[in-house]
This record gives sequence, structure tokens and C-alpha cells, in this order.
Amino acid sequence: MILEFEFEYFGNNDYFTYLLNFYAKNYKYSLNREKNKILLQIEGDEKELSDFCENLKGISNSVFLKKFDVRITERLNDFNQSFDYCEKFFYLTHLNSSAYVEKKELSNNEWGVFCENEISLDGLYFEKINQVNFDTFLQKALEKLVNKEEIYLKNHKGSYKISLFNENFECDFLIPCDIKTIQTIFVCSQENLKLLASLEKPLIKLRLNAMFRKKYNLKFNDFKLVLAQDLFTFALCYQLYKQDFSFLSVLKIDEKEEDFEVMNLDEKVVILQGLEFIDRKARELIFSKEDKNMARISYILSSFKQEVFLLELSKKYDDILLINKELNLLKLDLPKSFKKFYEEIEKDEIGAKLLSNFSKEFPLLDEDFTLKNNFYSLFCILGRILNLDKEIYSAGEKLLKMADESKMPRGVKIDYRLKKDKSFDHARTLRSVMSFMLAGVDSVNIAYGIVESLSYFLRDIYDELRSKKQAEIAIVSGALFEHKSLLKNTLKHLKDCKLSDAPLRI
Repeated sequence: MILEFEFEYFGNNDYFTYLLNFYAKNYKYSLNREKNKILLQIEGDEKELSDFCENLKGISNSVFLKKFDVRITERLNDFNQSFDYCEKFFYLTHLNSSAYVEKKELSNNEWGVFCENEISLDGLYFEKINQVNFDTFLQKALEKLVNKEEIYLKNHKGSYKISLFNENFECDFLIPCDIKTIQTIFVCSQENLKLLASLEKPLIKLRLNAMFRKKYNLKFNDFKLVLAQDLFTFALCYQLYKQDFSFLSVLKIDEKEEDFEVMNLDEKVVILQGLEFIDRKARELIFSKEDKNMARISYILSSFKQEVFLLELSKKYDDILLINKELNLLKLDLPKSFKKFYEEIEKDEIGAKLLSNFSKEFPLLDEDFTLKNNFYSLFCILGRILNLDKEIYSAGEKLLKMADESKMPRGVKIDYRLKKDKSFDHARTLRSVMSFMLAGVDSVNIAYGIVESLSYFLRDIYDELRSKKQAEIAIVSGALFEHKSLLKNTLKHLKDCKLSDAPLRI
């Protein structure tokens, strides 16, 4: 009998394929990958196939795995993928974590890696953790942590200061000592739990539960969490949980690479940051470039053969609406003060009347600012007009937060349009917001409308490009798409709109 497994896998790496090969190598099998499809065939009697399926259950899920099917086939393919040049995987897997828990064994993962980390008890001198010194360092680390002191771990992504969590959140993320403790302070769906426990062990921002927020009077709603990524941290958490500790607090004190972070959106996995799970050569090329963001964009474009319309909406860089891999359709030139904005608005009679009426109900702002030419900056300006915060960036973040948390089916229609010279008419957008404010529309409705209407604007440009055969698919990129309200609306309204395996930001 021959079982055929077909996996849909969108990551540009061979880690999951290597795992399949590792567990199939003692059987008669065929394994091959073409683009996003991995095909594994296993031949054997009923018991052999049953044993293999049982072993397969022990393989950690991957964030890049969309789905898989199993069927019986009659012919075993004669091609096998080579793994002679497979990149080493440094993280904890089910193989060595279960060996530690069930047998107290210190074993390697499937790639022959034991533990990548170096440890320091004083933050100055680091020593590599190995199977000889593992237990010694584990006991010393436990003593330090229980005595409310810090330890330090270092790996290929940087150095981290680790302590017991004391409810103050003065850190970058938390590590639960056991998966059971997550629900004590976080709201965690099964989908997010599955992602946290995946092969890649990503960072995920989770919502703090209402009881915990109220108890500590927290001003924020969510925080980042990651499960132990290496055997030493796993063992540390395992032993701390036995002593009734719940979380470790982690502060990154030196960064070599960004930590891998994802977001779950309607059963889609969105890669937010971190390049460690893209092809090694592509990763090295991106890191070698002075403009790493443009190198990331070039990598994204190289992944698609169709005519691409790239929506690069950033927070750090000028926005790009790119076709033909080099032509930016967006001409966005924001004024450097509110005075300049108001001058543009009152150039015509209708605008002058609107500004006059607006000044009777709301204060006209007299502030200068230096912002990037992107829609995030426009959101920040609109947030100030709505008086969401005195500080311009905080005003923009609050606008986006209101939109993300809104339960509204739709918002008011905010005016996004181009001028006759094809430059973006930012004054028209501001006028639209001011008009709704004068009409007494609440800030939540306007905030959601600002975000939703941007997706309609992008759709209209894309539809025109499709009608002219200048674009076949749209690809979203950039930190602004971390906000679920914008990403959901963009994916909803733009036909054949896709996510890349590259992170949204760098």
C-alpha cells in the first residue's frame, strides 16, 4: 500500500520538508517539492504505515503550512529531493522537548542541534551551553531567578535579559512557564495557540484578559508572547512551573536580527517581522544591502511571475504603489504644517466657507511637523484634527487603534482622490474629515471610515490597472498593514490580493 501526503506550504525554506524526510528515511518513500506543493509518498504494510502516521503526529506544525491531504495511490514516484545543503534549524522541536520531559534526556533536535544559546549570570561573560554543563547552568539560573535576579542568554538574534515576571511589563515579551498559564492573563484562541507551539515558535501579540487589566489598572490591551525556543529555556520554564511560577520576562538588550513575529487574521498567517525563515541566500542578500527595505521589496517581487501591483504602505518610509517593478504611481507630498493645510483648503470658495465654519466649532491648530510622505503620516494628521492626542504620532496610533477595535460594519465615506496631475489630494481628505466633524459624526465612525476608505481608494487604482492589463495580482507590504482594519478591508476589496512569505516590515 502507498500513502500519498500533499502539503500546501508557502514558506521559502526547506525546514518542514527536511522534517518529513527525517521521519520517512527508514521507509520506502518519495519526497519532492514544487513551488508551494510538497508531495510525500510512503510505501509499506498496514502496520508500517500506521507507525509512520503516529510518528508524523509528533512533527511540530509550521506557520507556513496551510493545509494537507492524505490519499491512497498506486505508484511510487522515483524522485527524492536532496538535503545535502539544508540549513541547520536551531530551535527546540517535539523530539528533544519530549525526550527531556518523558525520559530526562538531553538530546539533539532532528538537525543534530542541541542548544544554540550562550549563558551569562552577570551579563558580562558568556559561556556556550552544552550537554556537559547543562544541568549545572540550569541550577544556577534557577537560583538566580528565584532570588529575583536576572540571567542573560545570547543566540544568533542577539542578547536577552531574563527575569521572573512581576506584573510590571517592563520588557519586550513574556515566555509562559507552561502552556496552561497563558490563559491566566491572556485571551488566546486555539489558532493562536497552534501558532505559538509551531516549529518556528513566533512572537505573537495577544490580548490581555479584562480581569487582569482591571486588577493592575493597565492602560494597554495587549502584549507579546513566545514559547520557549530552545531546550535550555524550555527546561528552565519546566522547572519553574513546578515551583508555581507562571511567566518569564524578556528584554532584548542587543539585536543582531529581528525576532520572528506573526499575526493571525481570519485563519491567514501574516508575517510581521523577521527574515530567518526565508531562503538563506535571499536573506544574506537583503542584509548586505544599504537600503534593506527596498531589498526586501525586490525579494517579494521576485517571488511572483504575474504582473504585480505592490502596495507598500509603511510607517518609517515613503509609501509606494508600484507597477512594472519600478514605477511608483503614488505622488504624495504632505505639507509641513497645519497652516499650509488650511491655506490649501481655502483656495476655493467652498473650502474657505468650510474652514470658517469649522473654526467656530473646533480650534485651528498651529503646529509644524516633519513627517514621511505616507498614509500613516496622513492618519497622524487626521488624528490631531480629531483631537485624539496632543502628540501627532500618538494621535495616529489612537486613530488606528479605534479603527482596529471598531465593531462597525462600515464607516463614513472619506474622500480619497487624485488631482488632475495624478498627485494625491490630501487637502480633499482633510476637508472630508472636517465636514463629518461639523456634522456631529463621532470619532470612532470617522476613524474607521478613514481606514476603510483608503482600502476603497487602493481598490479603485488596482481595478483600473487590471482593466488595462497592467496588473494581475496585488501584494500587500509595509507596517501599516499590521493594523487589522486596513488589512482585512484591503484583502476583502482587492481581487487576487495576496500576502508574501516575507515580513511586512524590516
